[in-house]
Amino acid sequence: MPSLVTIATYKQSVTAYILKAKLEDAQIDCYFAIISSSEVEWEEVRVQVSEYDVEKAIQVMLRIQAEYGTNIENIKAAKAQRKIIVLTDFSLGSEHACRYAIHLAHKIDAEIKLLYVYDDPVIDLSIKESATYLSYLQSAIKETEKRASASLLEFNRKMKSYMKSQKISNVRIHSSMGMGSIVGRIKAVSKVYDPDLIVLGTIGKREDSKSVFAGLAKLLISGMDIPVYAIPGPFSPEDFEKVNVLYATDFNERDHNSLEQLLKILNPFEKKIACIHIDTTQNRAKVERMDELNQQLKTDYPEHDIKCWLFDETNVFKGIKDYAEEKQINLLSFTVHKKGIFEKLFKPNLFKKILQESNVPILIFPS
Repeated sequence: MPSLVTIATYKQSVTAYILKAKLEDAQIDCYFAIISSSEVEWEEVRVQVSEYDVEKAIQVMLRIQAEYGTNIENIKAAKAQRKIIVLTDFSLGSEHACRYAIHLAHKIDAEIKLLYVYDDPVIDLSIKESATYLSYLQSAIKETEKRASASLLEFNRKMKSYMKSQKISNVRIHSSMGMGSIVGRIKAVSKVYDPDLIVLGTIGKREDSKSVFAGLAKLLISGMDIPVYAIPGPFSPEDFEKVNVLYATDFNERDHNSLEQLLKILNPFEKKIACIHIDTTQNRAKVERMDELNQQLKTDYPEHDIKCWLFDETNVFKGIKDYAEEKQINLLSFTVHKKGIFEKLFKPNLFKKILQESNVPILIFPS
């Protein structure tokens, strides 16, 4: 297994991303090791390549100044394409999520950042207070980084192999890893990387991973303004040929904004969108509201196949689940509201329930 070699270290993440783009143009896989004293700010970014690519990478770096007539720190970044962060713990669930993201990126012209976050290898405070702490810390962190680098390389290799098997060549994948809490690290990376989507599998390595990853999805949605794709398991590439979407609506103004984002994300797809509302109170006034929405949709989106439906069902989760199964839905989407009928759905236990029990990908928009 080849090891990673650091070829440059930058204080400015923008510089690291410019070098990354140049390396990838030369067909060199690029990795980031994020070093920081806190989860909020980056202290430095180490740009790394496989030991087999070091010579080629150095040649790229030497050409940059000759080509632009200035140091790389002074080069302005080109307009970026869409960006997807895929969280990985190297589990089978992460593989499913990344494969899904690859097909999505292929359709919407996006690049993918694999992000692996590992725990602080020294969590024993008694060790940290001992005289041998610094020596032990350096050794533990070095060994943890080495294992993480090897796993990241192998995972990247698997995904590149999958892309080749699917004849997908227009998707760039690069990787980052860092130490700390997952949510804190994602926030720090997102602040700099500015992703359009975050993708994660809902099944990880741990026995209780469904609960852990469902809880993580909820934390990401509540703490960030970035849509989250939750991938429950294997999928068929044929699902991307036509996307049948169930968008759960609560007649909230935010739903209109989310629908706009949904259409933007799925613009390259052939799609059919059913906006459904589960009426737990059998309020007939909502029938009129639904008719108004359908008229508005025809006016605002005449080129799209979108229609609203109203269903009487005391159990919101059951109503959504039954409709999804009956209509062969292959993408479920909703917006997390703080108030309204769907507040019941998004209380912690039920939020996890829908993520755990759904067998189709879920695209969640923040409120």
